[in-house]
Amino acid sequence: MYKILIVDDEKNIRQGIQAMIQREYPTFETFIAADGLDALECTEQEQPDILITDIKMPRLDGIQLIKELQERDQKPALIILSGYDDFSYAKEAIKHRVKDYLLKPVNRKELFKTLNTIIEELESNHKMTYQHMDEYRASQLNYILLNPNLNKEDIHSLFKKMQIGSYPDGYYVMIVDSSEELQGVDLLQRIHELLPSELNGNYLSFLDKDGRTVLITANVQILPHLKEQLARDRNFVFSVGVSEKADDLTELKDVYNQAESALKYHFLYPRSQVIFYEKVKGKQEISSLPVDLINKISNMLGTDREKEIKSYLLQIMDFEVISKNDISYLENVNKEINETIFKSFFARLGEESLETFKLLNKMSEIYNFDNFNDYFHALEDFLMRIHEYHKQMKSVYSEQKYMDKAIEYIRENYHKDLNLAVVSNYISLNYSYFSHMFKEFTGQNFVDYLKMVRIEEARRLLKETDFKVFEISEMVGYKNPKQFARVFREIEGISPKEYRETK
Repeated sequence: MYKILIVDDEKNIRQGIQAMIQREYPTFETFIAADGLDALECTEQEQPDILITDIKMPRLDGIQLIKELQERDQKPALIILSGYDDFSYAKEAIKHRVKDYLLKPVNRKELFKTLNTIIEELESNHKMTYQHMDEYRASQLNYILLNPNLNKEDIHSLFKKMQIGSYPDGYYVMIVDSSEELQGVDLLQRIHELLPSELNGNYLSFLDKDGRTVLITANVQILPHLKEQLARDRNFVFSVGVSEKADDLTELKDVYNQAESALKYHFLYPRSQVIFYEKVKGKQEISSLPVDLINKISNMLGTDREKEIKSYLLQIMDFEVISKNDISYLENVNKEINETIFKSFFARLGEESLETFKLLNKMSEIYNFDNFNDYFHALEDFLMRIHEYHKQMKSVYSEQKYMDKAIEYIRENYHKDLNLAVVSNYISLNYSYFSHMFKEFTGQNFVDYLKMVRIEEARRLLKETDFKVFEISEMVGYKNPKQFARVFREIEGISPKEYRETK
């Protein structure tokens, strides 16, 4: 709904224009004034969006009125009326950014055309203003949450700039997270759609640094409505952490942290879609970390004590113990497992093993999983895979015959189209295991070793036979003579032809 002020010293004209506008735009508020001074007073009180004014009026004419309005922060869109087809008026009006210049008697179609153009522009500007303000608020609110050095005066100043008033009856912070299908801006928009329009002025919403939707509201009754609406879509998994009530906006970071802490417990209790901080705030990390059990598992990997490994893991991940402690206890247990078992294990094996165990990065953070149950099963599976890998590595180390067999196969078949997969299949070893062990055994990767064998044989043929270079190229496994020449020069420093000439 927009407000329109009509200014004209002729009563019939201003009332006639008012009647036309009211019939065409029944939801708009219209006001009338007899001259420029009355118009200034009305503008001060009503803050109209559009002002239609005559030029010639007593006390304060239309041009003087426009000049006065240009000095104000909020300026209405301007339309000039005049009974004088005088270019000087139009020229002066243009200087003050008047939207249109209409002659009396006012043509209904021209008036409505002008008003429609202005309304479209106003709506576009309002939309941009709201969008920019939302973006500005989101950036400033995240700044408050992330900056540890802000004092109370700084925070009050920022809220004032964001045009956010105080909450005399207190406020809550809610953090809403969801499944991968609906996150970030999409989730924020979904929540706006689900909450009824009458609640729009009762909450602030923005995305935090992790892309979760944060709600600041004094009306905690938003929560049951939101929960009901979100729960209607059974495929949509969501969780909400709710802070305690706070009184002062300078406490925003503290209550945000409360909501974030509450949200973490959804990991342990996935069926509880909404978790209140007041229900979990008393928990502390009361148990000492099971470092000795974690060390035992690390030492047992690759042995025949698989049952004991699983038994110790069950003790470490005892849900009864975990649920009695603060969520930080499980976070620290996971950190200890990563440091003691995973990182040290992979440091010994090298980069080749990372290709086989891509779960390493995922295991570093428990919240990469939806809940404790998923995390536990992934952890157990990951440990067993490492366990089996370690056992096979030990077997390879202890039985040199595997490598001897691989070397013999390469030296007998270097002239064929050989690759790592062919050789690993021949000796019945996993591709990644064989790649790592081959490098450990020979000191070279497979490609470089094969090049060495082929060029070694090429040198013999160049010295002891009269075969042409392109024939020797094919005899040692290079179908392309140019590739053969390049590899030969790479290893020997000279071309095959130059090498033969030096024999």
